[in-house]
Amino acid sequence: MKNVRVFFSKKGRLRFVSHLDMNRFFTRVLRKSGLPIWYTEGFNPHPYLTFALPLSLGFESIYEVLDFRLIEDDFPLEEVKNKLSAVLPEYVEIIKVSEPVMKAGKITAAGFSLCFENEKAATEFAAFLATGNVVITKKTKKGDIKVEEVSEKIISVKRSNNEVCLVLPAGNDNLNPSLLVSAFNQKQGREYSVGYTRTALYGQSNLLFE
Repeated sequence: MKNVRVFFSKKGRLRFVSHLDMNRFFTRVLRKSGLPIWYTEGFNPHPYLTFALPLSLGFESIYEVLDFRLIEDDFPLEEVKNKLSAVLPEYVEIIKVSEPVMKAGKITAAGFSLCFENEKAATEFAAFLATGNVVITKKTKKGDIKVEEVSEKIISVKRSNNEVCLVLPAGNDNLNPSLLVSAFNQKQGREYSVGYTRTALYGQSNLLFE
């Protein structure tokens, strides 16, 4: 049995597809591809799929990670890429295929690109994050409202024109960039139009997740 890790981009209409529906989408894609997929046993056999880190609804991504298994140990990875690319729609692109190096549970951070409506908004947002007083409001899993100051959690901020690039904690102690924008909107007293793209996942010691 061969473990396979696929890195792919998710753009366009797929940003509105939920994590559960992405699982169903790739189940159909794998079956259609003709790859020698390993299926679970039992009354309802299905491909064993694992996504490294679920993506928030409405986000695009150029660094999505999917793991599955093949029943043939010597099946070429380049052929995996070719067969998947042949059956995927235009808004999904296979970036590379490899054997897993890190475990998904070791992900500690994620990179994001936030595209604002203009350079002024991006500049003001970056300045807001640098104030040392970034207070977000979010719902807990129990439905309670939690207010938290998160400026020390922000790993890095870089601005270029109308784009702000962030590296934020991910995994168990994740920080969603949309919460930062909501706090910014509240402070400014208006709603800014922002496009979100996840650009990277990182493991321990800030190593790119592979």
